[in-house]
Amino acid sequence: RYYKALGVDHFVFVDNDSTDGFREWSAGKDDVSVWHTEKSYKKAGFGIHWCNFLLQRYGTGKLCVTVDPDEFLVYPHIETRTLKDLGQHLKEIGWPCLHVLMLDAYSDRPINETVMAPGENPFRICPYFDRDGYVQKSNYMSGIFIQGGPRLRIFNRNTPQEAPALNKIPVVWWQKHYRYQSSAHLMWPWHLNKPSMKAGVPVSGALFHFKFLSSLSQKVEEEMVRRQHYGGSREYKRYEKKIQKILYFRKISVKYESQKQLIGLGLINEGEWI
Repeated sequence: RYYKALGVDHFVFVDNDSTDGFREWSAGKDDVSVWHTEKSYKKAGFGIHWCNFLLQRYGTGKLCVTVDPDEFLVYPHIETRTLKDLGQHLKEIGWPCLHVLMLDAYSDRPINETVMAPGENPFRICPYFDRDGYVQKSNYMSGIFIQGGPRLRIFNRNTPQEAPALNKIPVVWWQKHYRYQSSAHLMWPWHLNKPSMKAGVPVSGALFHFKFLSSLSQKVEEEMVRRQHYGGSREYKRYEKKIQKILYFRKISVKYESQKQLIGLGLINEGEWI
């Protein structure tokens, strides 16, 4: 519903042998195409090989948005302008993609008490995000590497160098030779990773990530069994202790209001798209 309201015409899903009723839900929908696989998510470059194949074959020449189901894109003027409007602006400025900052969303309760029912608005359940505390470094592939948010200040407090990347490029006017290199964090050719132009900083967005819900323990356990992200029971037990914490911190947590708020905080940029 969220992405249809932004003007998405067709949805392409990669179903990695799901057991949650997704295939039954998606059957018969004219605007949905599903590819199913039983292969290893990890061995497929954490799924990126599947995405690159589908983007090359079906996305070439189109404005493509590549996101996980728990990621919600926000960009300047989102209340009044569609993704097609955004794509047209990117064409006009000669820029093929939209760089975004991933913002981990959370509630003011312990994670195991943060319950979201199917179809519920995640912005209502997890309205908070870190307003600052992000670290940006130059990347050797001509781009930037951003870390921060609750996953750095809580989960990687003692190992900040291991905090996950928060820079992503989810919106792209796809060309046949384009490739995602690391999830949607980096792309090939390398010049696509540059977040700025000679004329200045172009429009940028945010990608709200709704991971910190009560279902997280179950997801982590499933991923450990499938060896997607977690190597063994010790690693899982260490992570399980962390996900019982409250991520809300009065001095840094702020409730999401609008894209204008994100512009004011310096987390996204409207560039010349005014």
